[in-house]
Amino acid sequence: MERSVLDQKDIEARKARLAELLGTQLRVRGKTLETRMARAGRLLPKWARRDLEKIVEASRHAGHPKLARMVDLATLDKAEARVTRYLRSLDPVEARKTAWLRLAGLIALNLLIVLGVFLWVIYSLGHL
Repeated sequence: MERSVLDQKDIEARKARLAELLGTQLRVRGKTLETRMARAGRLLPKWARRDLEKIVEASRHAGHPKLARMVDLATLDKAEARVTRYLRSLDPVEARKTAWLRLAGLIALNLLIVLGVFLWVIYSLGHL
């Protein structure tokens, strides 16, 4: 039997699954999907934020009988599948390692610049 009307329990389960994925994959905290979305901010691509917004909007409509019938379940399923696929493809360990390597590279570059300026000042004053 195919579903034709959005069920409140179904949409809440979807939101809970996506909120859990946001928490584990992006290490974003918050009690609700809306809170985690806001905290994720630019960590999510624009299309993923739009898809999550569709799911949140559907949850608002689910409580109202007439609005619940207006929600396109196929679009909702696609949006959930796309976001889930994207979040599962992320590797939090690799992201953390990349962040540490970028920080180390930035520190090394700044040290080289400071050393270069220091040597230039010493050379221009004639002490080298």
